[in-house]
Amino acid sequence: MKKFLYFADGDGADATGDAIQVLADSIVFIEPQSTTTTAIFCFNANNTQDEIILTHDDTSATTGHRVKDISKAVAEAANSGPHTNGMVDMVDLTNSIFYGNLSFVTGVAIDRGSNTGGITV
Repeated sequence: MKKFLYFADGDGADATGDAIQVLADSIVFIEPQSTTTTAIFCFNANNTQDEIILTHDDTSATTGHRVKDISKAVAEAANSGPHTNGMVDMVDLTNSIFYGNLSFVTGVAIDRGSNTGGITV
């Protein structure tokens, strides 16, 4: 079964850019953008790049950047067992739903069809 990951920014998921569901297999990489942001890059059906930017606390001076925690949660959700319905709520700020230990995420920004990460097909 294919796995889809859902992210929502807390604005009610009632307009373009408020939420996104991505095929887990479309995720290409996850990287820190700053001490308090991490970007998830994936390809969409149009073969353009979507970017999901998560805002979080700065733990770089203590336990390390949150990119590792986010990457582990994404990998775990993408490989979750047979008892899921195919869609996993990763960060849904509208309904205060967080996968695993992702409750440290305080913001979600969605950039559809961007090319800021420099990945090509």
